[in-house]
Amino acid sequence: MTDIETPRRTKRRYAHELFPAGDEWEVRPLAVEVPRLYARAMGFEVDGTGWYDLLDAGSTADSRTAGNRTLQLVDCRNIAFLADALAQGLTGDDAWTWAEEHARDESGELAWERAEHYGVRPELIKPYPCGPEPDHHDHFADMENRCGITTQVDGPESACPTCTEPIPAEEEA
Repeated sequence: MTDIETPRRTKRRYAHELFPAGDEWEVRPLAVEVPRLYARAMGFEVDGTGWYDLLDAGSTADSRTAGNRTLQLVDCRNIAFLADALAQGLTGDDAWTWAEEHARDESGELAWERAEHYGVRPELIKPYPCGPEPDHHDHFADMENRCGITTQVDGPESACPTCTEPIPAEEEA
């Protein structure tokens, strides 16, 4: 198989690939669950997805899909902040107040910072699809950390040789 025919995948991973959920009915320590919950919240971000296209499409079904995605994002952040508060030793109203105050940040910056605090690298998490894959994506001066000067590149991320890697043979089967 030539390199062109080799199956490829994006270098960024979905949250569940980096931070898998526990087994059914398994109760895991907050030290394990808080990073997973923040990673999940990062996975429901809308940038880099077709979310904006759904809003612009104007159909009721597309608007509903975009709205549901927004609710998933908000819910995931709220749960992550509450678990974070509990992991810090806060209880009762103190935990609830801390989580609610942090969840008010609509930009997601506090969720990003808290995720990093727990060892999650948000820049490595690919957002779950929502709508069509965008026909453009960003390249960064520092691609590994996704920071620095940003250049918009035509074509989807999944078709970009810089943003994809060959799938290892053991994972193809």
